[in-house]
Amino acid sequence: MGRFFSDRVETALKYIYYDMGAGRGQEGFQLLQEAVWDGDADACCLLARCLYGPEYTWPGHDFPVDEQTGDELMRRSVLGGSAIGTLLSLRSGVMDRQLAQAMPFGSLQEAFDLVEDKAEHGEPFCQMLIGNVYFWGDFVTVQGRSREDFDSEDAIQSFLRENYARCEDWLWRAYRNGVSLACLNLSNFYQNGKQGLISPRPEQEREVDRYGAEKGYPDCLCFYADDIYGENRAEAFELYRRSAKLGEPRAFFWAGLSYELGEGVEKDVRQAAEYYQRTLTAPVYASRDGAANRLGAFYFNGQGVEQDYAKAFQLLKWAYDQSNTNNWGAYYLGACYAYGRGTQQDYAAARKFLEMVDWNNRSAFYLLGCLYARGLGGPEDIAKGVEYLQKAGDHAEAKEELRHYKKTLFGKWVRR
Repeated sequence: MGRFFSDRVETALKYIYYDMGAGRGQEGFQLLQEAVWDGDADACCLLARCLYGPEYTWPGHDFPVDEQTGDELMRRSVLGGSAIGTLLSLRSGVMDRQLAQAMPFGSLQEAFDLVEDKAEHGEPFCQMLIGNVYFWGDFVTVQGRSREDFDSEDAIQSFLRENYARCEDWLWRAYRNGVSLACLNLSNFYQNGKQGLISPRPEQEREVDRYGAEKGYPDCLCFYADDIYGENRAEAFELYRRSAKLGEPRAFFWAGLSYELGEGVEKDVRQAAEYYQRTLTAPVYASRDGAANRLGAFYFNGQGVEQDYAKAFQLLKWAYDQSNTNNWGAYYLGACYAYGRGTQQDYAAARKFLEMVDWNNRSAFYLLGCLYARGLGGPEDIAKGVEYLQKAGDHAEAKEELRHYKKTLFGKWVRR
């Protein structure tokens, strides 16, 4: 039997919360399932958290999402006498009057005291749980307090301030004992404080991320890289690569970009393509449109992957549709429509996307020049077409196309 919970639950906690980079989250999930089948009430609430989605556990575990089953497990946990399940059910919205009346505890405070005792004796998950009770203000419900219990508004404010502040110490205890997820609410506490009660301390937020990065927590490596990217890009890319190697989905895109650009590491477009693909299938939506754009360009050019115009168009069009103001893939989409690569040829659509190109792209200028000069996808405008062809500079095909046009004595561009 484990020190605080059953052996299987303690091992699952290690794999899921305390040693995420080991890549054994799925084993932890399986252990919780087995413990649930044997009637372990603590396992029920922990498995429920896994099923609630990546905001409740590390997204790198890639657990399935099933909120309905999660709620059922949470209720089973409470009815089975799990103290942690009782507190977690309160935070997840499962605890209602009927469940509170049916639970084996005399009060929420009784369950809280049991969890707090484990936390005081060093159990990291319980330390985070107690910290979250204070952070989210659940202590009011746990203690059964109402406005009638206070003599004045000042007394209420003092009570709230004192209890909210307790989250800081508990979350730090959990964080230092390996629960990197504790950094999320800890950072929030420093960044935002508690309105009207506790002032923000945003300068402390970076210190939280830095500590986790130094400890090698996969998620914190990524968070700290985000913090310093604008100041020290080389170090940030190194952190992103370390984070991605440990399975942090939010770092995949940036690790891919590092390999694509060859920043801080030998250029490797195949490795970059792999990370971009992993970004697209990750359980969180971090930089997914950016990964789709860059992987689409790889498929268009045959870099790091086998050339496939259909895949290129699909990825690039999806990325554009996420935000119509994003013109990163405009040239590639314009080229796909102009040549009919990966999609039906559509000169009007080709014009639309190529005209979005607001950087020096000779291939885009060449195609726009042809479309205008030949009257494809819209009215013919040879002068404008020639202007674009000239902007294409030493582009070989643009030079060849220019030979088909001349200027008349009156300065008008016409076809030869």
